Amino acid sequence: MVAGMRVVALALPLVLLACDGGSATPDAPPGTVIDAPPGTLIDAAPADARPDAAVATCVPQTGTGVTTEIFQPAGTFTRPVLTTAPVGDRRLFVVEQGGLIKIVDQGSVVAAPFLDLRSDAGGPVNDTENEQGLLGLAFHPDWATNRLFYVFYTNAAEDEVLAEYHATTIWDGDEASARIVLTIDDFEWNHNGGQIEFGPDGFLYLSVGDGGSGNDPQNNGQDLTDLLGKMLRIDVDTRTGSKQYGIPASNPYASSADGAGDPRPEVWSYGLRNPFRFGFDSATGDLYIGDVGQDAREEFNFQPAASTGGENYGWKVMEGAICRPGGGACTTTGVLPVHDYVNGGAGTWCSAIGGNVYRGSCFPGLVGKYFYSDYCVRQLWTWTAGAPGDHAQATPALPSGVTSIHADALGELYVTVFDGSIRHIIAQ
Repeated sequence: MVAGMRVVALALPLVLLACDGGSATPDAPPGTVIDAPPGTLIDAAPADARPDAAVATCVPQTGTGVTTEIFQPAGTFTRPVLTTAPVGDRRLFVVEQGGLIKIVDQGSVVAAPFLDLRSDAGGPVNDTENEQGLLGLAFHPDWATNRLFYVFYTNAAEDEVLAEYHATTIWDGDEASARIVLTIDDFEWNHNGGQIEFGPDGFLYLSVGDGGSGNDPQNNGQDLTDLLGKMLRIDVDTRTGSKQYGIPASNPYASSADGAGDPRPEVWSYGLRNPFRFGFDSATGDLYIGDVGQDAREEFNFQPAASTGGENYGWKVMEGAICRPGGGACTTTGVLPVHDYVNGGAGTWCSAIGGNVYRGSCFPGLVGKYFYSDYCVRQLWTWTAGAPGDHAQATPALPSGVTSIHADALGELYVTVFDGSIRHIIAQ
């Protein structure tokens, strides 16, 4: 328990004592054991069960120090890569790399998965290599009424796929409803990027790696005719020509003829190697991108909300704020990272994990702090949004690599850890 905290809804599990975005008047589905420890499975809800909206149940906790508390213990999930939530929803959805999406409601895991895309269950997800699998999940901004959501995964051909699904109920995604929105041809198993998020403008952003191998052999990061090595921005509610999505008129290359030698109109920014995790500041609309480096630098890029797109973040001419080692003479290309650090190899700093800015209400002293990590070092670090020069270590090493730092519907931050646990960032 966090000192000085109390819960308004006393029936909620103890893991909510630091505020997890639960409901003040929970309407738990049948089978819920409300005093069960984290990791407890509950029966799936009936089709007509609807959880209460997300309502803060915490008393704000002062303090500017940072720690984490276990929300779900190690082993609860298998290779989890993301914890997220729809707008206004008290629940959390946990993405497993193998192809499952599971729901956590009031601290307990719903036994029946929300979606099962595992290959051994007949699903399309290929996770045979360590950077493949089901990597991203985003709920339509109008999810509460249209029940549409989107996933990003690698398929049997090692291509990246964006697919739309419909939920038959808000507890049950329909595997048969799949609509393939976009398939990106790839030539290697690694550097797939993997995050999808709806921006404050209502458009869907996708982070896509350079295609893999090493040192970007096809120069995709700088090739505007290819979707690899980019941040993409599309409109899932419209259609442009034969595409299964629309091109926002404000995209930097929206007027491109879109021929084989033309810039792709989907491109929002470029010069990225493997932007595995990114996040929008929900208060300002600013965008932070964690880009995994080759073997010299790890970097974090910043795009202000006022941007009109088209930023070149430098790869493969640059790696972080330096010329790519072994790449020959170069001049500084594009927008330099807002923060970079030396890649020391396995066991030290080796893989940037982009995070989120804390905008919750439970810990006022953390508001405006951007949280990030490195998969190998396993610590959480922060800087003040808009002032990355004050970056500082926030926590000791966690028991396993961090795969995402993401907010729930109320702006509280959850850390997804590869040992199968989910942790809640709290102040102390």
